[in-house]
Amino acid sequence: MQDKRLDNLEKNITEIKNNHLPHIDMKLTQVGTDVDWLKRFFWIVATASIGGLIAALLNLIITIKK
Repeated sequence: MQDKRLDNLEKNITEIKNNHLPHIDMKLTQVGTDVDWLKRFFWIVATASIGGLIAALLNLIITIKK
């Protein structure tokens, strides 16, 4: 009975080792970077800068006409 259980356990370990571990290994070796926050931050800064530039130009135009 114990030999049968050990054989079954060894078979399962071999199956796990052959089928699942290479996939896990590949996922661990791949480096994934999430730069979504950087894109959002860039658009916020770019929008604020362009808005400030437009406001400064309008202010300059208004003060020149006076």
